[in-house]
Amino acid sequence: MISDRDRPRPIRDLLRRLIVAPAALSFIWPVLLILCGYMAWDRWGAEHVASKYYGVELAKIRITDRPIFVRTDVTETVFRDTALDQLSLLDAQATAKIASAFATHPWIRRVISVRKLPGGTVDVHVEYRNPVAMVLVAKPAPKESGSFFCPIDGNGILLPTSEFAPSETLDYIHIEVPDVYPTGVVGGAFGDVRVEAAARLAGVLARHRDQTRIRSIGVHGDLRQNDVPLLELTTTDNRRVLWGSPPGLEQRGERTVEMKLQKLLSGDKIPNSDLRIATMPEESVQN
Repeated sequence: MISDRDRPRPIRDLLRRLIVAPAALSFIWPVLLILCGYMAWDRWGAEHVASKYYGVELAKIRITDRPIFVRTDVTETVFRDTALDQLSLLDAQATAKIASAFATHPWIRRVISVRKLPGGTVDVHVEYRNPVAMVLVAKPAPKESGSFFCPIDGNGILLPTSEFAPSETLDYIHIEVPDVYPTGVVGGAFGDVRVEAAARLAGVLARHRDQTRIRSIGVHGDLRQNDVPLLELTTTDNRRVLWGSPPGLEQRGERTVEMKLQKLLSGDKIPNSDLRIATMPEESVQN
C-alpha cells in the first residue's frame, strides 16, 4: 500500500525542479506570471471594464447650452432615437458615432467636437440652427381651410413647428409665397427655391428687423421670367420695397447686400422703392 508521503505529486515535483533549476531557466517565472495575468484579465478583468463602460449614459452627456428658442431636450431625444446606450465607449469609432447621432437632430446645424472624458463623461460641442423667418403655408386639403407657419433658418432648413406658440410667430419675419408647401422633412430643406431664396435674405435682415421694420418677404414677378427669384420687402406700415436678387446672387450692376442694407438702415427715401440700382454718388464711384 502506497503511503501519502510516497504518492506521486507531479505539480509539486515540477515546482521543486523549477526552484532548483539553473539561473538560465529563471525567465520561466515571469512568463508564467504574464500568462496567468492575461488569462485572468481575459476571463474577469475585460468583462468588468466592458460592463462598466459598455453603454453611453444619458446623465453623463454634456452638450452646448441650448438657446431659449430650443425647448426640446436635444440630448434625451438623440439618446432615445439613436440607441446610444448600446454604444461602447471602448469602441475606436465611439466619438464619430456620437457625432453622427447628434447631427441627425433638426436643431443641430453641425457638431463641432465630441470628447470622451474620465469617468465615462462625453462632452458634445455643437452649433444650433437659428430661426430667422416663418413661412406662411396654406393647408392643402379643401376641408382644412386656414394656414399655419413653418419656422426656417437662414438656409431654408425646416425647423420643428411644435417649438413655437402661435403668438411667437410675430417675432419673426414672415415669408409669403403663393401656393407653397414644404416638401422636405424637419431638419431638411424646405423644398421650394423661392422660399429658400427668401430665407437667405431673412438671415441678413433678422438682426435688423426692428430698425428696418420689415414685416415680410415675398417674390416679385414670375420666376419663369428670371434666372433667380426677385425678392420684395413689405414693412410694418405696408410700404413695399423691391430688394432684388437673393444675397450672393446679385446681377450685373445691382447693389451689393451691404449697400442695400445700408440704404435701408439710413432711413432715406428709396427712389422708386427699388434697392437694386445704385444711384447715390458714392455708390456710383464704388461701382
